[in-house]
Amino acid sequence: MRNNLIGDDRVLLDRYIESVLLRFSDNKYNLGEATEELARAFIQVAAGEPDWLDHMRGVVEAGDDA
Repeated sequence: MRNNLIGDDRVLLDRYIESVLLRFSDNKYNLGEATEELARAFIQVAAGEPDWLDHMRGVVEAGDDA
């Protein structure tokens, strides 16, 4: 399965990456946690898991609660 990250999905991807990096810079995630979170998302996409967008959306929506 090939995924096309365009439009709203691309915006979500950008916001997801920004969320993880901001949590790292705010010391809410250490380097290992940030790396693990990003890797988890890439693995979900590569495996064709149907809920990868929901995972990214959940991380973004958690905001400061993460």
